[in-house]
Amino acid sequence: MTPNPTPLSEFYAQHGADFIDIYGVQIPLRCGAAALEYQEAREGTLICDGGHRAWIDVHGADVCDFFQRTLSSDLSNLNVGEHQLSAMLDGKGRWIAELVLYRFADRDNSWHIGVDIPVACCDEFLQKLEMMHFGEDISFVKSDVARIKILGELPTINHDGVLISRPDAGVECHEIIIASGLATDVMQQLVDNGHQLGGWVAQDILRVEGGFPLWGSDFDGNHTLPSCNEWRRASITKGCYAGQEVVARINTYGEAPRQLCQLHFMGEPQFMQGATLFDAEDKKVGNVCSWIFSPQFDKAIAFAFIKRTAAQTGTPLKAKLQQATANCEVVMPEKVFG
Repeated sequence: MTPNPTPLSEFYAQHGADFIDIYGVQIPLRCGAAALEYQEAREGTLICDGGHRAWIDVHGADVCDFFQRTLSSDLSNLNVGEHQLSAMLDGKGRWIAELVLYRFADRDNSWHIGVDIPVACCDEFLQKLEMMHFGEDISFVKSDVARIKILGELPTINHDGVLISRPDAGVECHEIIIASGLATDVMQQLVDNGHQLGGWVAQDILRVEGGFPLWGSDFDGNHTLPSCNEWRRASITKGCYAGQEVVARINTYGEAPRQLCQLHFMGEPQFMQGATLFDAEDKKVGNVCSWIFSPQFDKAIAFAFIKRTAAQTGTPLKAKLQQATANCEVVMPEKVFG
């Protein structure tokens, strides 16, 4: 199936981009040398297409109460102008959607929340909203917008969109959420001002370095929030929400049997995405998910799902992919609640 273009696809094609299919969406892979794009994101400004994520505007006087009982984060802590990592879970604590919530100013004591969500789980999320809301004062609509993603230093730019900051890119990151028909003029302005266009390769390296797993690559609806160690998206102090009992029980009484962690590899980098992981006794303990070579750490790093017995920082493992092998060690994320 041919991936769907974004409002920015034609602009990137005109500037020599190669493309990759992300969630059925045509996203630039690179516009030149990926190493230079990565460097520009670290040291200057890199302009990317964020169209693999959808945007939902939610309005109403009951938005806070409704999301308090349907999402994992505590919206009572979310002030106007702030953002919050969140999730929608099912009753068993499994993911329905990973989310970033943005609160905007609204009138008459009404709330306005922008929901940032992967395209791949947007439809199911909207279906759940329809099922769970009854007489509340709440409305929600998926917006037809372009997403201009700005990694690194934020330049001065004239636009008629909404500017948000992203917490999950691995570097300072902003996005301009703008009507599709207005996006090309903003992109041209950025290029005319000398800013580099970039693609998925650089973004993927940065987000793995930053410790942000990717929906569909590192985790999905088959996993629970605790197994992904995404505690920063969960509250254990607010009232009940779908999946809350599972989150609280695992936090209080133990650990998930399989957990998402990072791996740091030793020696010459060898591609290990999809590799099987073995412990010191040559017992299979997991599999590698995302894998990149990190310029920041000067070594290969990865995400992996591993058994609880190996889920301790410093545990040595061996990765095997066909005839290749590589030694690595486990790095567990810090447990911080949202």
